[in-house]
Amino acid sequence: MKYPVKIFHILLAAIFCTCLNGCVFLVVGGVAAVGGYAVSPDTFEGVSSKGQEELLASAHKVISIMGTITDERPKDGEIVGKINGVHVTVEVIQLNLTTSKLRVKAREAIFPRVAVAQQVYTKIMNQLEQ
Repeated sequence: MKYPVKIFHILLAAIFCTCLNGCVFLVVGGVAAVGGYAVSPDTFEGVSSKGQEELLASAHKVISIMGTITDERPKDGEIVGKINGVHVTVEVIQLNLTTSKLRVKAREAIFPRVAVAQQVYTKIMNQLEQ
């Protein structure tokens, strides 16, 4: 009777691993003014109660301090820069009148750098509190 249960556990584990397929999302609450954040291999994102202009201004300041801004499109809500050789893209999406989504993507060549994305995201959110 234990044999079918073992096969069931192996199949369940295989299905679970297939569903994850390298793109793991974690939702955790309570970072500054953020309701939660999500992590993927190269992106760190969260929802903020701040407006699009406030987030873009904060992102501009943080990226210009940490590295250099290579492109900026405020109408599209996007800032692109280089931080220690890592290509960083910050996107701010206005969800409604009081809520915006902040998405930070970091890659070095073809390799994701989620630690850099998380660091930039955290500094942007901390900058908003000051």
